[in-house]
Amino acid sequence: METSRRMSRSPLRTLRSAGAASALALGVSLLVAPQASAADTPTTKELLDACSWADLCEFHPQSYWTYTGPNHQVGSTAYNCASQTNQHRIDWSDTTSAANSVGVSISVSAKFWVAFEAEVTASYGHTWTTSHTDAQSETVNIPSGYKGWIERGTAKQQAKGWYEIHFGKRYYDHYIWYVNDYAASGFNKDNPNSGYVNFKDAPMSAADRSAHCN
Repeated sequence: METSRRMSRSPLRTLRSAGAASALALGVSLLVAPQASAADTPTTKELLDACSWADLCEFHPQSYWTYTGPNHQVGSTAYNCASQTNQHRIDWSDTTSAANSVGVSISVSAKFWVAFEAEVTASYGHTWTTSHTDAQSETVNIPSGYKGWIERGTAKQQAKGWYEIHFGKRYYDHYIWYVNDYAASGFNKDNPNSGYVNFKDAPMSAADRSAHCN
């Protein structure tokens, strides 16, 4: 994740559109000036945290897409040690939390997340949530000598863009900073059924029988 800075100048709001146009002209991979050292440059976390008190913290979305998250087991595994097919109930709960490409914790009250959510919703018409939990009970038929479990692929969405942050006085010696190539993902609550829940089974191993059928 790159951050970038511009030459020091007045922080008047009239520079907002000029700053955005300059950023777009340079592309989304603006670089810190070559002479800058680590001490001269704020971290991505510092910049995003600064959104809570900066004069302007605006997210500029560039792309949005939906997808199905990786498959994963939810709930426990059930074992059928009987000599005939039996029904088993599997209770499961699964929480999907919002995450981003920079590893900064997301909370519903974080100003940088508020800016992200507002602009992405306005641009693409999709709402966002920082955390979503689904819970269900499934009754499944497990053949004799088999084990069974529930597998889920969660409906998710992701957006990518860049932040523009203005300061009323110099912050790390500059009035304007950018956070580029920022992406955030979360539960697709507008289309939750685009994910899936499947029942899976497989023959028990000798270890399974020893652990669950004695």
